[in-house]
Parts: sequence; structure tokens; C-alpha cells
Amino acid sequence: MEAHHDDGARAALRAIAVAAIALAGLAFSLLPPAERLDSMLLDAQWRLLRRFDVRPAPDEIVIVGIDEATVKAIPEPPGLWHAALGRTLARLASVQPRAMALELPLPERSYDGVKPGLDRALFEGLAAATEAGPFVAVLSIDARTRGVRNIHLPYLALLGESRLGIDLTARDADGVVRRYSLTVPTEDGGFPTLEGRLCRAMKRACNEGLIQYALGAKYTYVPMKNVLAMTDEALLKRLFHDRIVLIGEAQAFSDRVEVPLNLAAWEPDVAHSPGIVVHAQTLRTALAEAAPQEGSRLLAFVLMSAAALLFLMRDWRFAALTALAGGIAFFMVAIVMLRGGLFLPIASILFTLALAVAARAAATAYWRRKS
Repeated sequence: MEAHHDDGARAALRAIAVAAIALAGLAFSLLPPAERLDSMLLDAQWRLLRRFDVRPAPDEIVIVGIDEATVKAIPEPPGLWHAALGRTLARLASVQPRAMALELPLPERSYDGVKPGLDRALFEGLAAATEAGPFVAVLSIDARTRGVRNIHLPYLALLGESRLGIDLTARDADGVVRRYSLTVPTEDGGFPTLEGRLCRAMKRACNEGLIQYALGAKYTYVPMKNVLAMTDEALLKRLFHDRIVLIGEAQAFSDRVEVPLNLAAWEPDVAHSPGIVVHAQTLRTALAEAAPQEGSRLLAFVLMSAAALLFLMRDWRFAALTALAGGIAFFMVAIVMLRGGLFLPIASILFTLALAVAARAAATAYWRRKS
């Protein structure tokens, strides 16, 4: 009778231990270390998918880049590029692109006092772009004041609110850009981002979530100086007609953001990417409605509970081997799910596997000493 009572007590303790391990895994999932580990695992999954299973996407986005050669080719300093930028916009607009976006801050005031005609040169380029089809210019945020930078009133009147998008990228706690939103919350409700405004302008149903870094080929670009110097109209049309053209920085040390993968084909796969490339991949993801969504906490807790059952194995060494195999299996399943459009955070599941093995080893040692 006493032996039966001991067996019942041990069974109850085992059940309590399994529940405690699962709850510990759930608690871990709410802590910053779990978020950091999930981010590292997500980056590893993107790299593997990028290497072995790139998802095809239409080659519909082309970047016009402002690189070091362009800066050297234009005699004026960048703040006085009104004429060069106006000519670029007019030339691109002449071949009827599907849509255009300018990811460069517009002047805050008139510069006609420096050189007469500068304001008009840029105004004419902006007017040509707006007449050619959907066109969006960035509404920049001042890093010092965190307020919206002013735009010279004639340009603002020409564009109106409907052709402006906020130039912000969402950064995770470690500073890396993995997610995006189509709208930035404001006091008045919300204002579209650059990608969100382009989606609206093109009347496309876009979604938001994780940036799909395994979608489509890496980006090349046409230097802005080439667009200015191009005399072959047929070539200009072949490059830009019926394509989405994004104009922005492509220099090595300007407007850079941290990313899991750098999709700029002209650069090595470093941790920093030109901001215009991230905008391009965000737009590609949104237009394809390919943004992976994050799995529910309920699913994660169910898997944590299953991982906690390793505590019930009698041999902790066998439990450790099972945990290792299970961790690899969870990682592979997470990759498959990510490609299918669902991000499964597995850091807390791996933690639960390790905790269950450690608890099993500790319990085994305790009962051996007791006996």
C-alpha cells in the first residue's frame, strides 16, 4: 500500500515538473534573451533559404542609384542638385515607368538666391514625374527633433499629401531591419510609409509583416549619372518602361541600415545595406503579399509542452540525444514554415528542451543519492 502511495506521489511530482518546465519555457519566451535568440535563428533561416531555395519574384523594381561616381560627375554639391535631379525625373518619366519613388529629401526652402532657376528646374522634374503615373516622394524625419522635415511650399503644393510617404524603417531591438509596416502611427491616426503610399498609388492590395529576404534576385542599379548621360532612348525605355523605379543613395557610407542579408548585388554580403535596397525588398514583399506572419503564442506553448515531456524519460543521456534531434527537427520545420509564410519563434522551445534534459539529469542524480 505504501509502495502504491509512493508511485502515485512520484507520478504527481513528474506531472508537476513537466508543467513547471513548460511554464518556465513560456516565461523565457517573454524575456529579451529569447527575442535576441529568435532574431539570430531567423537570420540563419533567411541565409539558408537564400542559398538553397530562393523564391522567384518578377524583376519589376529597378534602382537608380546615387553612387560615388555620380557625386563626382555632378559639379554642384548634393544640396544644389535641383537641375540634375529634375532632369533625371523628367527623363525617367518620358519612358512611362509603372511607378516612381524618390527616396531623397526635398529642399526645405528656396535656393534661387544661390543660383536663379534652381527651384524651377526641380519643380519641372517633379511635375513630369507626377504626370507620368504614380509617384511618391519621401517625407523625412529629422533625427534631432524627431519631427517631419519641412518641404519647400511649391513642391509641397505640387505633390500634396497623396504623393508623400514617411521614410522610416522598423528596427528590432538589436537594430536590424526585419519587419515593416505600411502605416506609421501618428496623433491623427496614421500616415503611410514610402511603400504603403506606393501600394495605395498603384491600387495594389499589400500586406505587412516580416520582410521576405529570400524573395527574388539581388538588386543591381543604374547610376544616376548614366541616366543623365544616356542618349539612346531605346535603351532608356528598355531599362525603365513599365517598371517601378526607386531613386536613392547607393554609396558605401551613406544611408545604411543593418540587415540579415545585403541584397545589393554590387556589394559583398555585409551586415549593412543601402536603405534604398531595403525599401525595394520591402516593396517587393508587400506587392507579392509574401510577408511571413508570426506564429501564435498558443502554438509555441503547445510545442513547449511537448518538449517538456522529455523530463519523463528515465535515462537523461537518451533524453539529451532526443533533445538534440528534436532541436534540429524544430529548426528545419521552422525553415519550412518560414518559406510557407509563417515565422515560428523556436528559442523558447529549444530552451524548454534543454531545461527538460537538465531537470531529468538533476532528478536522476537526486534519486540515486537518496537510494
